[in-house]
Amino acid sequence: MSEKMQIEIDRAVNKFTPPMEIGGGFLTREDFKTLARQAVTDGTFIGWTHAENMTRERMQRKIDAAEHELTILRERVKEVEMELLAAQK
Repeated sequence: MSEKMQIEIDRAVNKFTPPMEIGGGFLTREDFKTLARQAVTDGTFIGWTHAENMTRERMQRKIDAAEHELTILRERVKEVEMELLAAQK
């Protein structure tokens, strides 16, 4: 897990933690279910967002590599064309 992702998770957890001056208090079963549902939902969104960003970055690297390979192939085709023209003369 990345440090940035952990920071976002910690922020989400802090949203559910009461301020120090309020103290603990008691949660009802419904309060607990609501908090747990929201925490899991937020965690899922954080993970999904980071996975999408990682996928986008990985695909961009693949695109960049393919474009570089295409450039090399185009240069090689030009070289072969020049060799072919030179051989015909």
